[in-house]
Amino acid sequence: MKSLYWTLAFAALLALAAGFIPLHGLEVRESGGTGRVVLLKRVAPGDTFTLSFVHSVEKSEVTDYFRIDDDHRIILYQTEFGSLNTGLPAVVSGGEVFERTDRGFRLSNLNRVLPEIHLWVHEDYGGSFAMDGRVVSLPALAGNGLLRISTRRVFAWELLLRAL
Repeated sequence: MKSLYWTLAFAALLALAAGFIPLHGLEVRESGGTGRVVLLKRVAPGDTFTLSFVHSVEKSEVTDYFRIDDDHRIILYQTEFGSLNTGLPAVVSGGEVFERTDRGFRLSNLNRVLPEIHLWVHEDYGGSFAMDGRVVSLPALAGNGLLRISTRRVFAWELLLRAL
């Protein structure tokens, strides 16, 4: 009986300690970063995600492609868009590739480090986040307003609480 008690106590202590293992998470926070966290997902180097929305001026769909690098930073590596007008990319830098596609245009071979992404979402313009085959409507998740997307160090218990 004593052995069972110590085994259970050790298992509980191990589970508690595991909750304090530092990991990295991708966080979406409302109110431009001062509001509540509406999405927190564990990320590792090589993970990718997309943000899609309708450009508020051009009314054309834009999809930005991101990856998490070895330092857990957000890297913009590709963007696709339907027109070349106001507020949309039209100039390439060294090594970047600009091409016409069936949807419009693609700018690829980018390597732009973004410490955080500020994205205004509104139900009229869509706004979706896609990762691991799951697509989330950002206005449905957080309402209309400014979101901040960033990576940060998290503990396993934070991710576990979000999963419940």
